[in-house]
Amino acid sequence: MTSYSRRKVPGESEEPQNTALVMKDPVTYEEAMSRNDAVYWKKACAEELEAFIKQELFSTVLKPVGHKVIGCKWVFKTKLDEDSQVERYKAQLVAQGFSQIPGIDFDETFAPVTHHQTL
Repeated sequence: MTSYSRRKVPGESEEPQNTALVMKDPVTYEEAMSRNDAVYWKKACAEELEAFIKQELFSTVLKPVGHKVIGCKWVFKTKLDEDSQVERYKAQLVAQGFSQIPGIDFDETFAPVTHHQTL
């Protein structure tokens, strides 16, 4: 049986949280949704998707003929406080860009860079 303990943050709903010593972070979405703390992982996934929508990070487009669609994967991490108690559940949706082939799936790479002067 898993033991739960956590300090309550003012204004937060009552949530049983496990310590990292008891349970490891899930590796797959299916694993996260089949655990006894699935409701918190589901909430973390919803927060990530809401952030994508709010920041307008994507748009729906037609798949170009002859190109493959990049897959994605959920990455789950339990964030701990200074007492090693679960502070929050974090879920990130990441692209599996390693499956692309240069010159076939893409022609150029772009990474936004901020200069110190801009800050």
